[in-house]
Amino acid sequence: MSSGLGIRQKKSIKSLRRHLGGVRVKKLVFNATPLIYLTKIGLSRIFEELKDEKLTSLSVKREVVDEGKRKGVADAIILDKLFLKGVFKIVEPRDKDFLESLLQTRGLHVSDAEVLTIAKEHGGTAIIDDEVARKTAKIYGISYAGTPYILAKAVSEEIITREKAKQAINEMIYAGWRCSIETYAKIMETIEKLGKSRR
Repeated sequence: MSSGLGIRQKKSIKSLRRHLGGVRVKKLVFNATPLIYLTKIGLSRIFEELKDEKLTSLSVKREVVDEGKRKGVADAIILDKLFLKGVFKIVEPRDKDFLESLLQTRGLHVSDAEVLTIAKEHGGTAIIDDEVARKTAKIYGISYAGTPYILAKAVSEEIITREKAKQAINEMIYAGWRCSIETYAKIMETIEKLGKSRR
């Protein structure tokens, strides 16, 4: 599964810097890609250790756990355990009219629309890598960030080191996560500027 990221992701790097400038995100609403890739590279513990409340939708859970287990994917088993432990809270979108309006967007998947709706309703930040979902979030004024933000936040909260975060970006790309050269450079620069971790 690829994230479909492009050069436009550089705007999210500015958002990443802004979010880490002292404003603590209270609720993170996860789509499938960040869950899958961070688990694939062995960093699922980040989800458990992040201080923020972690929300997602039932369709995301079905994609990363139920479908993954049917295919025999190892990361699905790990994510299933996290869901059973209550690390992620499954939330149903309440504003069905808004959800339906989002679903009319060409290329926007159901899980993307649900995550954006939940983020809007809960005043949270949608953690999404899909380019269509990110453009849609911007149009509707919904806060969003990508997987690199979670890694940077983990460094900021001293869950992992800067070196580990940079290694994680490389490992995600090797696993299929897509990122332009320009965006890659900006992500690495941002991580390098973060405070030094004790771990």
